[in-house]
Amino acid sequence: MKKQTFLQGAFILTVAGLVSKVLGALYRIPFARIVGEEGMGLYQMAYPLYTMILAISTTGIPIAISILVAERDARGDSRGTEKVFWVSLAILALVGLSSSYLLFAGSRFLASSVLKDQRAALAIIGIAPALFFTSVLGAFRGYFQGLQSMYPTAVSQVIEQVVRVGTVLIAAHLLLSRGIEYAAAGATFGAATGAIAGLIYVAFLYFVYGLRRRQSRGQGTGSDSIANVIRQIFYLAVPISLEALVVPLMQTLDAVIVPDRLQAMGYSVQRATGLFGELSGMASTLTNLPMIFTISLATSLVPAISEAWSFRNRILVSDRISAAIRLTGIITLPSALGLMALAGPISGLLFDNTAAGIPLLYLAPGILFVGFYQVSGAALQGLGRTTIPVVNMFMGAILKVMMNYWLIPVPWLAIRGAALGTTAAFLLAAFLNFRALRQIIGYTPRWPCLLLKPTIAVTMMTVCVVKVYAYLAGCRPGIALPTLTGILVGMVVYALALVLAGEITREEVSAIPMIGRQMALVLPFWTHKGIKR
Repeated sequence: MKKQTFLQGAFILTVAGLVSKVLGALYRIPFARIVGEEGMGLYQMAYPLYTMILAISTTGIPIAISILVAERDARGDSRGTEKVFWVSLAILALVGLSSSYLLFAGSRFLASSVLKDQRAALAIIGIAPALFFTSVLGAFRGYFQGLQSMYPTAVSQVIEQVVRVGTVLIAAHLLLSRGIEYAAAGATFGAATGAIAGLIYVAFLYFVYGLRRRQSRGQGTGSDSIANVIRQIFYLAVPISLEALVVPLMQTLDAVIVPDRLQAMGYSVQRATGLFGELSGMASTLTNLPMIFTISLATSLVPAISEAWSFRNRILVSDRISAAIRLTGIITLPSALGLMALAGPISGLLFDNTAAGIPLLYLAPGILFVGFYQVSGAALQGLGRTTIPVVNMFMGAILKVMMNYWLIPVPWLAIRGAALGTTAAFLLAAFLNFRALRQIIGYTPRWPCLLLKPTIAVTMMTVCVVKVYAYLAGCRPGIALPTLTGILVGMVVYALALVLAGEITREEVSAIPMIGRQMALVLPFWTHKGIKR
C-alpha cells in the first residue's frame, strides 16, 4: 500500500468527501418524492440519535489508532502496529455491538418518550446495526491512516455512501406499500449496508496488501503489553471524543439561547425562530462547505506529525504544521472573503432569502479561524496532547455563550451577535492551540511569510467580485447571473494571482490525485520550488 505525503492524503480525502457530500445531498430529492415529508421526518428522527451515539462511543479511537500506528511504523515495529490494530478492533467491535444492542433495546422508549412518535421505533431499529459495522470500519480506517495511506479511507467512504444511497432509495420504494414507517426503517438500514460494503473493501485490503507489507518489513518487538496499548488508546481517544461533542453542544445551546434572547428584546416567537433558521440553517450551511478540505487536511496531518515527533524531529514537525497552515489559508481566505462580499446575493440565490446574508457576513470570517483551529488541533493530537484542543474549544464555547447572552439583545446587533459569538469562539480556540504549540515545541507560525501572498491575491479577488457583481446587477434584473459570474470571475482571478505570485508550486499541484501531474506541467517555471512535507 503506497504511502502518501500528508498533502497528497488531504487531496485524496477531499475528493472523496466532495463525492460523498454531493451524493448525500442529491439522493434526498428522489427520496423525498418517494416517502413525502412525513417519511422524511421519521427518517431524520433516527439519524441524530445514531450520529450522537457514534460520536460519543467511537470518534476518538480511529484517530488514536492512527497516532499509535504512525509512531510504531516510523520505528519499523510491524508487530507493534498489528497489536495496536487488533486491540483497537476488539475494543471498537465490543463498543459497537453494545451500542447497537442498547439502541435496539431502547428503540420503543426513545420513539415514544424522546421523539414523541411511536412510528420512529422502526427507523431506530433499522439504523441500530450500523453502529457495530461503522465502529469496526473505523478501526481499519485508523490503521491505514496511521500508515499514511489515505486511499482505503477515501475509497471506502465513497463505496459506503453509494451503497447507502442505493439502499435508501430501493428499500423506501419496496417497503412504502407496507406503510411510511417501514419505508423509513428500510431507508435508515442503508447506514448499515453502506458500512458493511466499506468494511468488506478495507478488510480485503488489510488481509491482502497488509500480508505483503508484513512479510516485506522487519517485525520489530511489539513489546507493549495489551493492557498498556488499551491504556494508550483511551488516553488519546477520550479527549478526542469529548471534543467531538463540544460543537454539537454549542449548536444545542444556540438553539436554546438565541431565540430566547431575541424574544427578550421584543421579537415574536415566529420571528425569533425565523432569524435563528437564517443563522443555523442557511448561513452556517454555507460556512461549513470549506471544512471538507480542512477536515481532510487535519486527518492527514495527525499521523504525519506523529511520525515526525516519534523521532523528536522538531524541524520536520514545524515544516509540516507550516505547510498545513499555509494551505488552510489558501482555501479559507477566499471562502471567507467571497461569502462576505456576496453574502446577500448568495443567500438569495441559494435560499431565496437575502436576509440570511446578514448573519452570514459576520459568520464568514470564522471559516478562517475554524480552519486554523482544526490544523492546530490536529498537530496537538499528533504530538499526543489530545486533551488540549478539547479544553481550548470548551473555553471558546464559554465565550460564545457569554457573547450570545450579552450581544443579541443589543438592538443594532440582534442575530449578528450570535454570529459574532461563533466567530470569536473559534478565534479564541485557535489562538489557545497555537499558544500551546509554542509552549510544547517552540513553534510560532510566521504569519506574514505563510499568508502574505494569499492575502494579496484574495484582496484582488474581492475587488473584482464586487465590481463585476455591481456592474452586472445594474445592467439587468435578477441576482443569478451577476452572482454566478462574480463567483466565477473571483475564482479565476484568485487562482491566477496565486500562480503568478509563485504561491502554488508544481510539487503541490502534482499531489492532486489523477490530474495533478498534467496540471503541473502548464505552471510557470518559477513555481518550481520545494516545500518540506
